[in-house]
Amino acid sequence: MLRKVVASVVLVSFVTSVGSGCYNRYYVPMSELQKLQSSETGTATVQDTKNRTITVKESDRLAVRSIGGKRYPLTPFNFQITESQLVASDRDYILDLNSLRPQAEVEHLSKWQTATLVTLGVLAIGGVLGLAVYSAFSSKPSE
Repeated sequence: MLRKVVASVVLVSFVTSVGSGCYNRYYVPMSELQKLQSSETGTATVQDTKNRTITVKESDRLAVRSIGGKRYPLTPFNFQITESQLVASDRDYILDLNSLRPQAEVEHLSKWQTATLVTLGVLAIGGVLGLAVYSAFSSKPSE
């Protein structure tokens, strides 16, 4: 019984982690975030806080955080920054710029990290299944 519970927990945690994937996170200043308000091509290039050039696509994750730490996801190229507010109508946000941290988060899906996670998960599930099959065949039937 305990083995079934452990196997279920491993499976659920694997499926959850694969669903979220592995992302590389970059921090961009608010001045660069303004470049991501709109785009005719669906991509834009910004500089992160470490002076790396980051290309942002519509499929990338974008978020700002409040000074208290609450995360507000944004849709790239679908928000507006005024002198005092950040407005994201698709998310029903009207955020005071003074209440936000001075940088935004851009997350790119990392293909190699996700592939590694999937491979390790498959190996883990295969190991659990192999152990279950081995223990089923090696145990003596009770009389």
